[in-house]
Amino acid sequence: MTAPLTTDRTAPDLTAVLGPYLDPVLAACRPHTGHLTHVEACTGGNVSHVLRVHGRAGRVIVKVRGRRFAQIAHLTTDPALIAVEFRALTLHHALLPDLFPEVLAFLPEAHAMVMTDVFPDGRTWREHLDERAATTEECTRLGAALARIHHATAALPPLREGDGDDRFRAEHAYGYCLRAAGHRALDDACHRLDALPGRQLVLGDTCPKNLSLADGRTAFVDLDNVHTGAPLFDAGYLLAHLVLHHAARPEHLHPLAAAFLDAYTLPGPARPWHDDDLLATVTAGVLLYRLEARTVPYPPTAPPTAADRLRRRLRHLLDAGPFTVPDLLQAADGPVTA
Repeated sequence: MTAPLTTDRTAPDLTAVLGPYLDPVLAACRPHTGHLTHVEACTGGNVSHVLRVHGRAGRVIVKVRGRRFAQIAHLTTDPALIAVEFRALTLHHALLPDLFPEVLAFLPEAHAMVMTDVFPDGRTWREHLDERAATTEECTRLGAALARIHHATAALPPLREGDGDDRFRAEHAYGYCLRAAGHRALDDACHRLDALPGRQLVLGDTCPKNLSLADGRTAFVDLDNVHTGAPLFDAGYLLAHLVLHHAARPEHLHPLAAAFLDAYTLPGPARPWHDDDLLATVTAGVLLYRLEARTVPYPPTAPPTAADRLRRRLRHLLDAGPFTVPDLLQAADGPVTA
């Protein structure tokens, strides 16, 4: 470089993040960016540092995993685990190149990846939902894309050796998420998910901050939670965030949820979503995880009064017994019963 890179005020110190590997990582960017000009922080990542590196000829995404979570500094992690995400991205991009970024360079010593930028407008779907409601077209696209992913990955082997995938599912997907609310119905849902036929790779973190729907395209990023599990978990996870981001505008929920679920088809025997109490319970559990859990922060999506109202209605549903997705959507838009 003939001039130093400029960084935005939210971007981490590249030297502090990459140390002696700063020059190799920037060198891996240059074939795709040309002369480097500036770096900006990407929003949403809790575990890894995610940066958008710009150059005169283009831009790329750099993801770096450290010994502590990027946004939750009291949580430690093994930076070498970025190799699991590298493998997940490589597999998913090979199967569905239109839905996933391509890894342009993997630097294991730096615990870093250089990837294509699949966010045309540089913004996550979460950022758009903070400003407006989703559209039925977006939800239809999401349902169809998630179905494509699950059908394409149904035959892939686990990412982790031995029982590592099972342990990851139990500790992260279930422990941090479904079991975080401490409700017996959610513990039972974990057992029911494990009993479903057709275990396969699932994304594990299908939320709006990891999605782009800009310019009529659909893209998924942040694959460090990919694990062997039930596809229904991904569907419930994404449905929960659809509800969460419309807690203050519930009049949109019914058509949006129907558009998403009508377009999504699980691998294997058909499970009509209208009557699927397990899907509804998983969705409620993920919602409570976002509304109540404090370990993994998620910026508010509604005023405190609306969020608390939704939390109480979800608790009531779980206490009362089996319920369906229409029941959950009605609870999000209806009064709390005694």
